[in-house]
Amino acid sequence: MLLFENKEQKLLNLLNFTGSPFKKFVSTGEIEEDIGLVQSREEFLHSIISILDKNENVILPIIGDVGTGKTHLYWALKHELYYYNIVFISLENVVKKFYYNIYSEFIENMGIDILRNISRRLCNNWGALERKFGFFHVAEINKVKKVACEEWAPKFENEESIMDIINAITAHQLDPYKKIEVERWFLGEVIDIRDLSRLNLKNDLRKRDNAYTMLKVLVENAMVNSVLFIDDFEKIVSMMKPIPIEEQKEEVFDKSWLYGSSESPQKRSANKILDKIVKLNNINGLRIIITLKSFDFYEEIIRKFEDIDSNLLKLIKKPIILSNFDDDDVFTFYKKNLEFFFGHLNYFDYFRDFSQSYFPLNKEVLKNIFIQTKGNPREIIKFLIKIFNDIIFSNEELEEILKKYQ
Repeated sequence: MLLFENKEQKLLNLLNFTGSPFKKFVSTGEIEEDIGLVQSREEFLHSIISILDKNENVILPIIGDVGTGKTHLYWALKHELYYYNIVFISLENVVKKFYYNIYSEFIENMGIDILRNISRRLCNNWGALERKFGFFHVAEINKVKKVACEEWAPKFENEESIMDIINAITAHQLDPYKKIEVERWFLGEVIDIRDLSRLNLKNDLRKRDNAYTMLKVLVENAMVNSVLFIDDFEKIVSMMKPIPIEEQKEEVFDKSWLYGSSESPQKRSANKILDKIVKLNNINGLRIIITLKSFDFYEEIIRKFEDIDSNLLKLIKKPIILSNFDDDDVFTFYKKNLEFFFGHLNYFDYFRDFSQSYFPLNKEVLKNIFIQTKGNPREIIKFLIKIFNDIIFSNEELEEILKKYQ
């Protein structure tokens, strides 16, 4: 008995030295989450994966209240679908330069090697492997460009953007003196007019049509399925709603003098974003997941999509509801977090000594946490942060601390 008490004290001393296993309660798309899913979320995850696998183009709404773990779901999908190219964006961060920001996220996620491979395969398909003199490999760049233009003309809308991308791809593969500069262009870097002229290009990827066309080329030729995960999609609806009368300020002049209509700049911006998202569905193989906070937002979004293009409703799947944790999930979530935390510290005695225990908490405390938070994951984490902070920083005995939470 004394030996086990010493093991408990050793774990408490380690916590005093390292800090709490629960240090944050908000998951983000930038900071990777390594904690796996609880049992009730496994079936939920598999239903999403099934829809993505069966549909080449789809819009899948996921509805979940604040703190239910929508962003954590992204990391679970990313870990499970390691053979997919999954990109996370928050809608408020891509209001400006929409296509450029999405393309940048895809490139950062995929890496330059994917682009090099795409460039090589496209040029080969356009005839770059033909030998002009029979033995030495000397391709006719103008002939390759001509074949590319004939092939791509029916697929893309903007002719200037098509030519920029064809010129970039052929220069990258067939002109070794321009390869490095073209890769800078591929990566979305700002290119000055002089360098653009030397590469025979009109614009870099900051131009909207160039960014969209390059995104389409990337997704359709990457030879890997792509998913765009758009978080907080309900912001579109919020931007479109009129400002309440009590929040409106007295205007000296009519805004329509500047904007040409009575619409607010925010609403006009929201409508443009919605149009751009609709256009993304013309990219073959791009699956889109949107997260919403309520069913009311979902119905509003459906109406907006229907106003733009009723055919789009065929791509929108029935929403999947992300509920709060079940009562058993609290125990699984707690144990997984502790196992990850102590495993990361190489404190493997934890797995031997406490594999069947909830120490330093107990079952009664965890049950009470579930009741108090109604199973909301974010609130559960906030509760656990508070308890562990008390354990680490309070001078009270552990038993006295736990009594307050039972």
